[in-house]
Amino acid sequence: MADVHLTSLDDAAWAGPWRKVRVGEKVTLSVGLVLSALLAPSWPGTPAVALASALLIVGPARIPPRVLGVAMAAPLTFLALGSVSVAVTVGDAPLDALAAWGPLAVTPASLAHGLDVGGHGVAGTLALMVLATTTPMVDLLTWLRTLRVPDPLIAVASLTYRLLFVLLDTVVGIHDAQANRLANAAGPRRRWRTSAAATGTVLVRAWDRAERLQAGLEARGFESALVTLPVARPRSWSFRGLTAAVLAAVWIAVVATWAAR
Repeated sequence: MADVHLTSLDDAAWAGPWRKVRVGEKVTLSVGLVLSALLAPSWPGTPAVALASALLIVGPARIPPRVLGVAMAAPLTFLALGSVSVAVTVGDAPLDALAAWGPLAVTPASLAHGLDVGGHGVAGTLALMVLATTTPMVDLLTWLRTLRVPDPLIAVASLTYRLLFVLLDTVVGIHDAQANRLANAAGPRRRWRTSAAATGTVLVRAWDRAERLQAGLEARGFESALVTLPVARPRSWSFRGLTAAVLAAVWIAVVATWAAR
């Protein structure tokens, strides 16, 4: 994964073939999968949604699997910690406990609940990744304007998005400079001093570049909106058919499993 960097997700969204698809159509697919993950039973609903989402991302959307893996690393860690906290009970261990560590215990019911929460979370996150990996933020913000979302809200989101890249560029530059000075090979005490100095430098430089960005916007007559010209995209009946087929397949699997019980 050496060639995967922090902007790989955004780069993949810009370069992917689904960039030409209307944002509203991609939102419909992603939201439909999210709702299916929330409403369908754990089995086979969440595995079906997770599998369908992953196949859509690495298949028709042509997103490299390593990019999806990097994007899912942080959410999976959070979901794992949350599932463990649900699966573990606090108090006197019941008689049917599968395992016990002092006041902590895992019961069949709590384990099932933890797996249920984790499964729904993974499926819902992958469903959201269908939109995140195929739609640049600029397209999403432009689409929100067509829904009559107030311009100040869109402007705040747009500026925050741009400032994140300013901060990222500053962090990468300072890290490379420290690596070239062999800061990573120093002792623990020097590493602490280096990290503290880097944090202060990042904050100062990011603040300075943010002020320059604000000054540039004011010089161009910025008031309440950063309007970009929308790209006219035709309706994609093939994509709509794909959306209907995927959602229908998920719910057919759910209904078939329920009927077989």
